Amino acid sequence: MRLTKIHPIVYIIYYLILMLFAFIFINPYYMLTFFICIFVLISLQGIKKEFISTIKGFIMMGCVIAIINPLTSRQGLTRIYLWNDFFITYESVIYGIIMALSLILVLLVFTSFNKSISYQDMLYVFSKKFPTIAMIMIMALRFIPLFSYRIEEINKLNNFENKNMTKKGFVNKVKNVANVMTIMISWAFEESMITAKSMKARGYNTSKRTSYLYYKINLNDKILLFFISITSILSIIGLFYGVGRINIYPSIDFSFNQLPLNIFYLSFLLLLLPLIYLEFKEVLIWH
Repeated sequence: MRLTKIHPIVYIIYYLILMLFAFIFINPYYMLTFFICIFVLISLQGIKKEFISTIKGFIMMGCVIAIINPLTSRQGLTRIYLWNDFFITYESVIYGIIMALSLILVLLVFTSFNKSISYQDMLYVFSKKFPTIAMIMIMALRFIPLFSYRIEEINKLNNFENKNMTKKGFVNKVKNVANVMTIMISWAFEESMITAKSMKARGYNTSKRTSYLYYKINLNDKILLFFISITSILSIIGLFYGVGRINIYPSIDFSFNQLPLNIFYLSFLLLLLPLIYLEFKEVLIWH
């Protein structure tokens, strides 16, 4: 139960900004600050389990991205020879790692978003004018937690059936992962067909949609929107001055001594704090 009522559109705007900033701010200090703040927010929201499962589930994907980028891109001046004339560049390795970390940050923001906004809130905001887009967004947002849950269920069943026939080795592990992915995708397709038929039978989008929810933008919403706008604009202005982003190609121009203690970095930090403050206030009130 939330004691602090915020209009869903404010949450949606805020989380969209966070997802965008997770990609465009690639300074290590910014990314570390982002990671710490989103971890604190998730902890206050009581979804540490989802945080751990997200990290575990996508750590392999992040490693794949970090490995594939230097193998497919040879931009950069600093060469690292692996054997004979085959080489990768130091800059491509760093860029792959940063892209993997950005992806993980976006997934964590999605996890927090699913806790803050319910599917009914999403339908309330978008379904009246954009019913199809609203449904696509909802299905996309529930994609990550739903697939994580299904992978756990399939693994439990596989472990139960094959507990006495467990085969070790890298090839067998790859085959097992491929089998799990095949089952999961088939399951998702089957359920999507059932969902589509159910929605058609219930008459979705055949008439104007009504909702039992009712929200009205109040003073708190306006103050929060103003705060988010100011801090976002200052953070983006900082990008034009080279604060919050490092140049990777053709060579990296970053030093860990360059701690960005300025108004732009402080604006970025303040942008990450509103929901932490609201969640912390509710925790104090409940306890």
